[in-house]
Amino acid sequence: MTRVLSLRAWRPFDSAQDTLGAINFLKLVLFNNSMVRIYSTTLVCLLLVFAGPLSAQPKKVRFSVSAVSIAEVPFKIAQVKGFYRDEGLDAEFIFIRGAVGMQALLGGSVDFTSASGSTIAAAVRGLPVKLVFIASAKPQFDLIAQREIRSVQDLKGKTVGISSRGGAIDLLTQLIVQKHGLAPNKDVISLVVGGQEDTVLALRTGRIAAALLTPPRPLILQREGFNRLAYSGDYLPTYASGGIGVTDEKIKTSPNDVLAFVKGSVRGLQFARQNRADAMKILSDYFSIKDPSLSEAFFDLYLSRLPVNGSADDAWMKGAIEFTQKSLGEIGKELPPSKVFDFSFVQKASR
Repeated sequence: MTRVLSLRAWRPFDSAQDTLGAINFLKLVLFNNSMVRIYSTTLVCLLLVFAGPLSAQPKKVRFSVSAVSIAEVPFKIAQVKGFYRDEGLDAEFIFIRGAVGMQALLGGSVDFTSASGSTIAAAVRGLPVKLVFIASAKPQFDLIAQREIRSVQDLKGKTVGISSRGGAIDLLTQLIVQKHGLAPNKDVISLVVGGQEDTVLALRTGRIAAALLTPPRPLILQREGFNRLAYSGDYLPTYASGGIGVTDEKIKTSPNDVLAFVKGSVRGLQFARQNRADAMKILSDYFSIKDPSLSEAFFDLYLSRLPVNGSADDAWMKGAIEFTQKSLGEIGKELPPSKVFDFSFVQKASR
């Protein structure tokens, strides 16, 4: 009597267990002499068609980003080009404002945050976090002013817009006007107007005379006739615009995940330098820029402010800590860079 082997409904093998099960089934059939001629060829073909590689699925990680800004470009490039997946990660980007993003990081809701300023501030306060990568080693803000204002000195008696009292934009604005002999909140009045888009609106409506803005907004406003008075990086060269903040616990318990995410981000930086046309398209799509000449200008500006490899030297780290301590009112407190930064992952990723 001929025995009939029943083949169940086949589905694509999506795990190592499925593939190994199929192999064992093939062995069973091949050793059944009465059925070898009938089924061996069919089963081998099925295995070749449906059996996938014995590889694990990418690990899901959550990355909080503060806004669509120039500081997030290397991360966006890495996501679009699949660099995180190459490192075994499925990176989900979640838009959360800086301070809230830090709370989400400390609470375990996200694995990483791009809020570099909040990360440094939290570490300076003694919270268990580190900045392990920087997307830019200089501040990205340009001081943009109304058409009739030609210099920083012309801001005397005027009002400048800021996002919040004591924040980075407020402190950078004070630093710039002081360098030009003006007294903050005396010669130049600061007005809280909100985020970047609110600030642009305040400039266009004449509510404020000037404000610090991040690209591509300064380029767009300059085309409308507004004036660029200063670049904040010329006044404060030690400031991180975007990066990767992570908890000390994550570094301790999941160092491979941290390294994988840093590797993907370093590749994003490198790709921007080495693949102009492709990187510029990603940047233009990210910011919804349709004008080719604006894309060119924006990309050139972006390249001019990139860090070498996502890390910084001791002098830069000390300067960033001092600026943050000033903003927090903790001037004079000695704090070693190792309490705030850990660029060992960048060093490993760059080998």
